[in-house]
Amino acid sequence: MVRTSDGRWVRWRLPADFVAPSPTEPNLASSVEAARVVQAALRALAAPDGGFRDAVIALPDGAAHAGLSEGAGSRAVRRLRSELVRGLATTSAPSSSELDGRFRFGTLASGSFGRRCVLGAVTGALVAQQYEAAAEAAGLRVRWVDATSLALLPEWLGRSAGRSERRLLLSLHRRHFVLATASGERLTGFRMKLRAALDPDPPALAIRRATESGRHAVSILGDGAAAVAELVRPTGLTVAEARDAEENGGPPAVSPVTDGALAALLRRAGERPAPLDPAPVAVTEA
Repeated sequence: MVRTSDGRWVRWRLPADFVAPSPTEPNLASSVEAARVVQAALRALAAPDGGFRDAVIALPDGAAHAGLSEGAGSRAVRRLRSELVRGLATTSAPSSSELDGRFRFGTLASGSFGRRCVLGAVTGALVAQQYEAAAEAAGLRVRWVDATSLALLPEWLGRSAGRSERRLLLSLHRRHFVLATASGERLTGFRMKLRAALDPDPPALAIRRATESGRHAVSILGDGAAAVAELVRPTGLTVAEARDAEENGGPPAVSPVTDGALAALLRRAGERPAPLDPAPVAVTEA
């Protein structure tokens, strides 16, 4: 999917097995074919200024291995980085030189007691380079690379209404979900789990377990959000927001997680993205 800063987007269909997200192994079946698709999608958008120059890339969440650590400072960063590298699901974890250095570790905003935590992510350098090569072959300069659900977190944390407000963000994808909890602007929990296609039970159960210690304002975004919200509301939790990717019988609607991530990355790179245009460019390819 390509989404422009003025709100236009186009979705280009790829074979089901074309992308295999992994933080250590090649993700794309063909870098050449991926580059061709990016070029075709940009041509379909017919930029009025004659062409696109800069880009941000939201990788599949599975292309990065992420985790949260209490505490901050260089020691906490080193410890979390080591844990993440050891936890990569491979027979031999990549060396430091094989990791993409731009997947930096963020020391997130302090809470009411001045506590800090570190959210980190690692991926192989060759993994990120595959995606970048597809964009660069289309003549684009890549300004920012991030994992889709992780890209939402800084802005979500910054929207806290109170220093001790408890909140939960659930980002839903068809085969996995990402759950984050926060107290004010301090991230207190983070997990990524698999789900069967659009099954609402695993994410609903994860919400109930994450909120056992207190009431949270819950935001549910993405594929199957309405069904998950329906399971959660009877438990007494406040569902502050539930946004689904409804298809409405027309072209597939873009997930609010994906669009939110791309918009957040554009803002981070200095652009001012327009709201999503509900009428995408009608170009797809089987």
